[in-house]
Amino acid sequence: MSLRINHNIAALNAHRNLQNTNEALQKSMQRLSSGFRINRGADDPAGLVISEQFRAQIAGLNRAIGNSEGSISMIQTAEGALTEINSLLVSMRELAIHAANEGFNDADQLAADQAEIQNAVKTIDRIAANTQFGTKKLLDGSKENVATITTQDATAMASVISSGLSTGTHYLHSVKTADASATLNTSNLGISLANTDGDPYNLSEGVHQVDVVQSSDVATKASGNVGVTDAWGNGLEIAALAATATLKSAVAFSSGNVGNAGSYNFFVRYQDQESNSGNPSALQTLTVAMTAGTTGAEVTTLLNNAIAANSELAGKIQAVASIQAGHATASSVWYNFETVSDGAQFSMKTDASSTSATFVNALSFADASDRGASLGTLSFTTNTDQQNLLANETVTVANAVYADMDTLVAAVNTGIAGATYASSASDITASKVDANHFQVTTVDEGSTYYLQVNQTAGVTSDLSRALGITVDAQANAGIDALINFDGYSNAINDVKKSATGTFTLKTGADSDPANQGTMAIITAMAKSAVNGTGVLAGNVLASITATKFNVQLDGGTKTAATAGQDVTVFNADRSESITVRYGLTSTGGNTTISNTDQSLVFQIGANVGQTAKISLRNIAASSLGKNIVGNMFSDLSKIDVTTVQGSQDAQSIIDAAINEVSTTRGSLGSFQKNTLESNLRNLRIAAQNLTAAESQIRDTDMAKEMSEFTKNQILVQAGTSILAQANQTPQMVLQLF
Repeated sequence: MSLRINHNIAALNAHRNLQNTNEALQKSMQRLSSGFRINRGADDPAGLVISEQFRAQIAGLNRAIGNSEGSISMIQTAEGALTEINSLLVSMRELAIHAANEGFNDADQLAADQAEIQNAVKTIDRIAANTQFGTKKLLDGSKENVATITTQDATAMASVISSGLSTGTHYLHSVKTADASATLNTSNLGISLANTDGDPYNLSEGVHQVDVVQSSDVATKASGNVGVTDAWGNGLEIAALAATATLKSAVAFSSGNVGNAGSYNFFVRYQDQESNSGNPSALQTLTVAMTAGTTGAEVTTLLNNAIAANSELAGKIQAVASIQAGHATASSVWYNFETVSDGAQFSMKTDASSTSATFVNALSFADASDRGASLGTLSFTTNTDQQNLLANETVTVANAVYADMDTLVAAVNTGIAGATYASSASDITASKVDANHFQVTTVDEGSTYYLQVNQTAGVTSDLSRALGITVDAQANAGIDALINFDGYSNAINDVKKSATGTFTLKTGADSDPANQGTMAIITAMAKSAVNGTGVLAGNVLASITATKFNVQLDGGTKTAATAGQDVTVFNADRSESITVRYGLTSTGGNTTISNTDQSLVFQIGANVGQTAKISLRNIAASSLGKNIVGNMFSDLSKIDVTTVQGSQDAQSIIDAAINEVSTTRGSLGSFQKNTLESNLRNLRIAAQNLTAAESQIRDTDMAKEMSEFTKNQILVQAGTSILAQANQTPQMVLQLF
């Protein structure tokens, strides 16, 4: 073998290996002491890059977790305030329902209800203004995504309900695809749609109530209890001139005749159709004592004295003397009983008579009855569809004796037909009610048409008195039909026999046309042969189909919309949306919207753009319960329950406010549950997995590294020993010397 002393290659080799082993040992010691496999870029350049990226991501995830947890606390703060507002609204609704109980409440109770409601409104405003998370106000509208319509086609009539648009200018385009229409579920109450759709206006889609709470009726004049025949079967006598009911004596009484002296008894029955209810009096006895010297005038006095002393006959009949042809002497006088008043409602009859006089037949009355005759005229003033204000038109009923109601009614209608206002469709008509009653009615219905019974001669013998018809000081009006349309009362006073009439039902007063729904109907159908046409009481359901549109946002996909209903429209990529409501009378058009997005933005991810946002609407009372069609109040802050209608409309406003607050709570709950909490769980999983991945790359495998450390320790010891031996090798040269 060769021996060299200048270059100890074996020692150099041993030294080099010892250095490498020592460096490896140093790295093992660093890894074991730090726990990291990569302590510097040189340890694993690629691994270091990946590890540092993971570390940044893990830090971001942990911060996002903290953000989400804090955001949940903010959302819960807002919802807690909304929960209290909802409780206040429920209490207000209870008060409104109490106030609607008009029959029970007095003014003080209503005032107390209103005072409590106003206090609740102020509390709602206070909660809305003061709810904060730190110094950030949540429910005052300052965190709302506000969309403002800057220009709008006059026919579009769109309103913004809520916005999910970005800040800037946006465009809505709507095209009408179907007109509004209406249908009624029945037409048997005398009403039907004026055309195929009833021209529904300002009516929301759905079922609407049409309640006929009062049916129309003609102007009617009814009779009292008419005795067409009296208690003895005599018919109602109508004469050209009115007359009393008269019983005539058969022979004359000769004044001063000795043979006439004695006691005379006359048995008389009397019937007053009105005061005696159609029943004749009991047989009444009139006793008159006459002497031979009694004169004719004295006989009259004696008879009337006997009548005056009889409670059944006093003031009702009287005795009168008359001189018959051929006996025109003061000593030969006929005497009659006759009723004091004229007219057919008075009847008399003698059943028998007796006398103690020598000349028993000197004075006797026929055993017969007589019903007084009535003047056969009636007078009416009417105003109907056929004629205008017919004043004092006289109806003449033919002179005859009428023994039943049918014949009498026919005669009255014949007289009506002969009056100056008669036509093929008479304005008034007489009709039989039953055997003892009849009525006179106008043909048309409603308070526009009226009927008045006048007095022709101003005497009690008028036929109106015989028929039990009271003369009117003012006209009898027909009855309006009252139709409640969605709770608002409509009076219909123009129902015609000659033609159907068109009427517009309304859901509110003319003073508030913006909240007034209307629908045109036709009145009326045939009601009965007696009353002609009419509107009948009952309930009808009107099914309204509102106008339909196709709506586009910023040129995006077409979305179907119904007038009066909220619709959410998305842009082309569905990244933005807006909820709008088209007016019930809108015909479509173009709308430009300026949007300012003030929504709360939450960083809920580890990277740029990983955010979520939510808009918090204004919860002040003036912002709740708005845009309710047909309501007298514009928002919750205006409600007043001191009137019946006010308490009803207040309930609708409060119901809408409850729905809005509940919807807002639902949106917050959905955001918390589906966005924040779900994302929070995902963040925690991601942070765990990324930490595991980063540990896999960067952390020391202690067991493996201990093996490396032990190996390197042994190699260092072995290398040191070998280096020492290698250093001794040149000394072998000395043996050559």
